[in-house]
Amino acid sequence: MPGRENEQILAVYADTGSPQALDEIVRRNQNLLHHILKRFSYSKEPYEDLLQVANLGLIKAAQRFDAKRGVRFSTYATAIVDGELRHHLRDSLLMRQPRWVKKVYQEIQTKSAELMHKLGRPPEMAELSEALNINEAGILEVMNLYARLDLHSRNEPFSQGEFNAEADSNVLHHLRQETFALPIEDRIALHSALDKLTAFQRRIIYLLFFKDLTQTEVAAELGLTQKKVSRESIKALGRLKQVLGYKLF
Repeated sequence: MPGRENEQILAVYADTGSPQALDEIVRRNQNLLHHILKRFSYSKEPYEDLLQVANLGLIKAAQRFDAKRGVRFSTYATAIVDGELRHHLRDSLLMRQPRWVKKVYQEIQTKSAELMHKLGRPPEMAELSEALNINEAGILEVMNLYARLDLHSRNEPFSQGEFNAEADSNVLHHLRQETFALPIEDRIALHSALDKLTAFQRRIIYLLFFKDLTQTEVAAELGLTQKKVSRESIKALGRLKQVLGYKLF
């Protein structure tokens, strides 16, 4: 009986921690993993990548399994592997979100915590909107995106539309003009434009205009000549101008 053999090998692994026993558990339960992966057929992730995540979940299940609880290993492993796959898909979707979405969400979280501490209660949406200088609809757009991703990572699968979900940047607007601060719309446009640069160009722009280093200081940090930094910064700014449609800096 496959189930009985599973339990016997698991008992050996629990007693000895034998790598060979763990390998045998993984080998014997590959069909279980393929069965679980059928639930995630909606995903665009490569099947081999999902199978690797599933195997890591299977190993975690074997390491945590306690036969004294009276639960079959296949039942326990299914729950662990399913959870690992959902969290992997959620993290993958979050990684695909544009830089500006992550930045705005981080600002929302930080400001919410500050207001909670200051007010002694969760801030109302109007208070959060005023503190962030972002309209309420824009805040809700970003929060709802993260809420949907978190919900589906723990419960239901994504529909096709939700699996490719992104926050709508057109919904976000500033409430008032602030001195020495870009409005949220311009910040989103800038972050989106920066994503069009190479990683090397983004690094140079960051050091020059966000950390306010001189070209000589940037050259020293990156191990380049000042002329190289100058040439690359001109290329990067030209690309940003092309993407944004107007001159920067």
